Order: sequence, then structure tokens, then C-alpha cells
Amino acid sequence: MAIKERLAAADAYAKALATGDKGAAQTASQYIAQDIVSTVGNRTFEGHDEVLSRITGVWPQTPVYRNGTWEAAKEAGSDIVVNATMKPVGAGPAYVNVTFSFNDSDQINKVNLENIVKTQLVETDVLPDFISSRINNALANDTPLSVSYVGKDGRPKLSLRGSVRTYGDHALSIWARKDSGLAESISTNPNMSLLFRDNPTRSTIILQGKARVDADPAIRKQIFDESPEVEQNHESWESGAAVIIDLEQVD
Repeated sequence: MAIKERLAAADAYAKALATGDKGAAQTASQYIAQDIVSTVGNRTFEGHDEVLSRITGVWPQTPVYRNGTWEAAKEAGSDIVVNATMKPVGAGPAYVNVTFSFNDSDQINKVNLENIVKTQLVETDVLPDFISSRINNALANDTPLSVSYVGKDGRPKLSLRGSVRTYGDHALSIWARKDSGLAESISTNPNMSLLFRDNPTRSTIILQGKARVDADPAIRKQIFDESPEVEQNHESWESGAAVIIDLEQVD
């Protein structure tokens, strides 16, 4: 048993897994046995070519893995392990543990990859602070929300809106052009859906509710004043309308 060779094999495999780099995968290829079996959660991949393909290129977890801190391979009894700590992400793993087993030729013949998720599900009847923060800072973070509604012609409409803000604990607000588009359409069909997505942190928020235009001067002023300056320049006090979306579901 050549420990040095096995440590090098595990490090090469982990580098390919963590980056998706084709050159790294080619290096790892020489260490992978033809009859290798790789287990990832409840999925199993068998054979050199299939397993190699899973550490080559970009897969769903690759962007998360690339931002993680990967430790050097180390012995764990008769196996070799590589542990990694991921940066905080929305739906991704917090830790990754990879355990390698070897055949008599010191080739990897078994891999067990464990993605450990620490994110806790939240059940609440108010908007949590972490969701409010993402929504209220969406434009500044270059992640404006996608907003969908049904136009007066009955066709679906979709647009990016930089003025979306939280309005209390159960609603959102948008400063929109009055007498046309969104503000006009919700008088016929108030149903709306909004999508927030931040790829680097794998954060996805889907919000649904019913929208209305509020003409109260005090509420109009509050929503206008809270809108980013660039949005105020797009739709002035005179041309804009205060749209409030009473939320019914947040995922």
C-alpha cells in the first residue's frame, strides 16, 4: 500500500471535483479504477468513464464547490478522506466530506461523497429578516427581482423591477408607472408572482400575492421615498403609482 500515491490520487480527484477543470479531471483519470463505484447521496455512479464525467465540467454544485476551502487529503484508517468547508450559501452544503477506498493497485475503486446541509427551514407568518434584507438590497447587489403579472390583454408579462421593497411584515411594494402596464393590469387581475435569485449564494425566493394600487398620499410618499434613486428618476412622483402586493405565499 503506497500511502503517498493514494494521497496524491485523492487530492487530484478532489481538485477536479472542486473546480470542474478538464485538465484536473485528466490528471485524476489515471487514479480512477475501471470498476469504480461513486456514491453521492442516494445516487450511485459506476465505471471509470461515468465517474470521471461527474468531476468534469460544471454540475449543479460546482459553483458552490469552487468557493469552498478544501483540505489536503489525509488518512482515515484504511481509507483516505478529503474534507471541505463551503462559504455560506442559500440551498447548498455547508460541508463536504469525500471518502476514498483503493484497490491493490492503489487506484480509487470507491468514493463516497457527503454534502452536509446546515440550512434550517423556517416556518413563519411574517417575512424573516434574511429574506427582507435580500429583497431590499436586491438592486444594489445586481439581483433585481423578476416580476410577473397578467396584462389587460390576458397575456403573461415579465419584467425586472428595481423598486421592489418589503412593506411591513406581510407585503411588498413597487413604485411603478401609473395608468399603464403593471399598475393598470392589476385592476383586472391582481395575481402576481416575483422571483429573487442570487447564483453565487444559491439563494432563491419565490413570492406570490395579490396586488393593488394605493392612492393614499402618505403611503405613496413612503413607497416613493424608499425606492432607489435610480427608480425615482425612471418614474417621478407625478408619473408613478404605489403598488402594494399582499403576500399569500413565500418559498
